[in-house]
Parts: sequence; C-alpha cells; structure tokens
Amino acid sequence: MLSRIVRFAATAAMVTTVFAGVARPVTAQAGVKIAMMGPFTGPAASIGQEQLNFAKLAVADFNKSMNMSVELVEVDTELDPAKALTGAQSIVSNSAIVAVVGPAGSQEVEAVTPLMEQAGLAFVSPSATRTSLTEKGVKTFFRVVPRDDVQGPTDAKYMVQKLNAKMVYIIDDQTSYSVGLADEAAKTLTGLGVKSERAAISQKDTDFSALVTKMKTASPDVVFVPSQLASQVTQIAKQMQEQGVKATVFGADGVFSVDDFIKNAAGVTEGAFVSNFAPDLRTVDAAKQIVADYEKQYGTSFSSFGGPSYAATMVVLDSIARPAKAGTPTRASVLAEVGKTSLKSSLLGIPIQFDQKGDIVGASFYLFQVKGDKFEMLAPESSGGESMSATPAATSAK
Repeated sequence: MLSRIVRFAATAAMVTTVFAGVARPVTAQAGVKIAMMGPFTGPAASIGQEQLNFAKLAVADFNKSMNMSVELVEVDTELDPAKALTGAQSIVSNSAIVAVVGPAGSQEVEAVTPLMEQAGLAFVSPSATRTSLTEKGVKTFFRVVPRDDVQGPTDAKYMVQKLNAKMVYIIDDQTSYSVGLADEAAKTLTGLGVKSERAAISQKDTDFSALVTKMKTASPDVVFVPSQLASQVTQIAKQMQEQGVKATVFGADGVFSVDDFIKNAAGVTEGAFVSNFAPDLRTVDAAKQIVADYEKQYGTSFSSFGGPSYAATMVVLDSIARPAKAGTPTRASVLAEVGKTSLKSSLLGIPIQFDQKGDIVGASFYLFQVKGDKFEMLAPESSGGESMSATPAATSAK
C-alpha cells in the first residue's frame, strides 16, 4: 500500500495528503461522486472516449492510493450545448455529486455555467479554451488548459514567421470555440500586415467543394481551420487536393486525432500543422508510469486530450481529499479547495495552480506536424519558442 502511494505521488504529484513519504490515507467514504461531462458518442467520440478513459484511470489511481471510494458518473454531451445543459441538470439534482470534470467544449461550458454557478458546483474543464469563459466573474469554473487569446496569436505568428504566409484563409465552424480562436488569429494576422479571408461552416456539413472553389480564388498560403471535428478538416484537405489548392492546412486542438486526421486522411494531411494545449505525454517524465498504465488497460492509441483530462480529474479528487479528512466533503468545501489548488508537478510537466479567474498559471501551447502515421511535436525553437507561453490572464495565482 505504502509503495503504491509513494509511486503515485512521485509520478503524478497530485495527492497533497501524502507528506514526506509518510502515508496518511483518508478514511474510505461511501456515496461521494464526481461527474465527467464529455462527447462519449457522436462525431467527437474519439476525443471524448480518450478523456473519459484517462479520467477513469485517475479515479482508480486515487481511490487505491487514498483508500477512498469516489465514484465517477458519466454524462455524455455529444459536444452539444443542449445535451450538456440537460446533463448538467441531472448532475445538479444529484446531491452526491460534489464536483464535475468538463464539459469538453467551450459552447457547452457557456450553456451550463449559469446552472453550475447557481448550484455552487465546481467544474474543471480539460479542453475548453474560449477566452471569455473566465472573463465574466464566474466563481465555479476552472480549466487546466490555456486560452484562445494565446493560441490564436501563437498560431498566426507561426504561419507568418515560420511558414511565410502572405494570405491566410480562415474557416470557423460557428461554435464558441471555433469563432473565438478564429477571431484571435485574424486579429493577429491583421496586426502583422497579412491578408486573410473568412468563411464559416457548420458541424453538420460534409461537402466543402463549393467552399474550396471559393477558397481557390483567394490563393491562400495557409488554410486555418480551428474546428472541433477532425473529420471535417480532413474532408476539406481532400477536396483541396482534388481542386489543386496547394495551401498548408493548419488546425487546432479538435483536429488532434490520429484516426480522423491521419489514418482516415489517405495522406492528404501529410505536413499539416496542429496546435494543442498539451504536450505528448510520452515526452513527459512525470507521466511515464501513467502512460504505461493507460496503454496496458486502454491501448496505445491516444492523443493529447487525455493528459489534461487526468489532470483535471486529479484537481477535483485532490480537492475532495482535503475536506474529507474532517468529514464528508460538500460542494461548498470542494469548490473552496479547487480554488486553492497548488500542485507542484503534474503529468502535464508543469505545476497546477489557478489565478483569480480560474485560469491555469503558466500553461503553454504546443505545435505538432503530421509526419507519416503520427503527430510529431516540434521543438520549442521550431515552434516559435517564447510565443508559445502562458495565458496573459494567468500570470499570478490566488
């Protein structure tokens, strides 16, 4: 038991009830639950299932190490704000649920925030990046990933400084996440004196031939598609190839799917770029054991969405463990502890601490390129170095 606790603390460094190698497990408690909200089915299921599996692993690790029996309640949102709201209503009505991991998408966070705020229920997203989510004085929302107002400029600067783009064609999918990120990139491109044109699609679209025809007349050097559905960007890339559009495809977090953007792309996405809010866990020393455990249980195919999910889940669980020492955790006590989070290291390779808005302090974006059958993470000097740094809002902790 002791060796398991020590290994867990060394690799994840997220359970703050372990001090100086001396184990102080919390007494097992029944009935304490957390919820996980994500797109477990639907067009973004590959991302949602990865997030869910890493959350399950985190709960299993925590329960074994801390002698607790926290239960994970799964709430499928399909990346749909309406379904997310329905799921949030079921969560709020279940008094045993003291905190939430998720939702995944920014549009879902916007939909559920009023309800979560009214219920005083802490929710920690592993992937929602829209800048405005933490600019409205919300007290219950936190995220373990940086914001669009870093990612958009980061991507735009790379297109100009590294890819020598003179014309960028931007396509958003009309979701909060996509529009927000597209706006930030467009603003930076304008400031850099680079031309851009803008188009919009919906997440239900499957044929982009007319859009590509219009795009062709603009003669773009880069096509930026901050979509949540990698399969759509793959289809755009295929139809670009069919019409002879030679521009470099550049995606964002939602495009980071080996299956949908590489395996199912038949080579058309070779050389494409994708920015992501988390590193490849295989390159992070602190994540080695967790990666090994995950691969043993769920297989070797996973992207960069799992790490933040594990981290967000551990933030919630750690915030349950502290008040559990004095009695049964409540929504209010867990919310207070989430805000006080101070994890000196994590499987993301950085400490986890939140500023007064709920943004993570010191997080970075990472840049990947499709090479063969995988996403290859670029070295900092290749991806713009300092321009990949933390969110402007996350400069000081609580």
